[in-house]
Amino acid sequence: MEKINDFIQIFNSMELEKYYSFEEKEFVAKYFYNLFEELSKMKIIDNGEKRELSEIEKFLFMYINITSKVKDHLDNGNDTSNDIVGSILTNTAVCQGYTRIMQFICNELSIPFLYKLTQGASGLHGNFQVIVKDNNGIEHCLHCDSYIDAPDNENDTITFNATLISANDMNNYHNHQDPTDEFLFWNIVDGKSVEEKKKQLESLGTVELITGISLDEAVKDHYDILKKQIIDLNRFFNCEIGSLKTRQDILRAYQIMKDYYDKTNVSIDRDELYDMVRHIYISYNVSILNMSNEEAIENAEEKINKQIENTKKKHKEKWVK
Repeated sequence: MEKINDFIQIFNSMELEKYYSFEEKEFVAKYFYNLFEELSKMKIIDNGEKRELSEIEKFLFMYINITSKVKDHLDNGNDTSNDIVGSILTNTAVCQGYTRIMQFICNELSIPFLYKLTQGASGLHGNFQVIVKDNNGIEHCLHCDSYIDAPDNENDTITFNATLISANDMNNYHNHQDPTDEFLFWNIVDGKSVEEKKKQLESLGTVELITGISLDEAVKDHYDILKKQIIDLNRFFNCEIGSLKTRQDILRAYQIMKDYYDKTNVSIDRDELYDMVRHIYISYNVSILNMSNEEAIENAEEKINKQIENTKKKHKEKWVK
C-alpha cells in the first residue's frame, strides 16, 4: 500500500489531477502498481536462458503497455486525455497524455526523460526523448512519439514508426513537426562545431535588420537562450558544465553537450527493435500468463507480425522520407 499511496501523492501534486476523486486516483495508482509488479517478475528468455531485463527492455515493456491505449482524436471535449489519471480511467489519450504517463514511468525507472513540445500541423504536440542502455550497456539517446504509434481504434494495433528513433527521423514524419523555440532540443547539437556556432551567434545581421535591435543585443539574447537551454540539458544529461558566466563557458558547455549527444545518438535498428519486442512478448507470456514456451512463442509471433505489418502499412501511408 505504501507505493500506491506514493503514487496518489504524485497525482495530488499535479494540477489537472485535482479534479479527480480519491477513488479514481487510487484506481490509477493500483493500475501502475500492478504494472510495475508485472515488470519486476519478468525475466527475458533468450536462447532458452533467463536473464534480467535491460533498461531498454524495461522501457519497451512500459511503452507497449501505455501506447496500446487508443488515441483520442477529439479529446472528449473535457481534457481527460491530457493527463495521467484521465488517460488511464478512459483508456484513451492524446499526445500529452501518453507523454505525461511515460514521464511518470521513466521517473520511477530512473530513465533520463525529456518532455518535448513540437509544433505540428494542428498546434503544439507532446512527445519525448529518453536515454536508455541496451543489453550491452550502450547508451542510446532517442525520440519517441506514443501518439503516432498508438492504435486508431480498438480493432487496430500499435505501430513502431516513432519508437526509439533519431531526431532527423522524427522530423520526417508527415506532420513535418518543427521544434518550438522554447523546447528545441537539438538546436545546440545540430552538427556545428563550437567555432561555427560562435561565428553564427556573432554574425546576426539579419536579426538586427528584422527586429531593429542592435547586433550586440541580438548576440547577447542568443547567448542567454543558449545558456538557458544548456542549463536545462544539464539536468537531463547530468554533465558538469561550470558556472556559464562567460561566452566561452557557454560554448565549452555546448561542446560537452555536443560530444555527449554525438556518442549516444545511436539509432536502434528496426529488426533489433522488433526482436526485443518479440522477446518481451514471449517472456511476458511465460512469466505472467504462465503459457508453455511453445504457446508463448506462437502467441508472440502472431502479435509482433501484426504490429510489423501495421507499422509498414502506416509508414507507407504517412511517413515522408
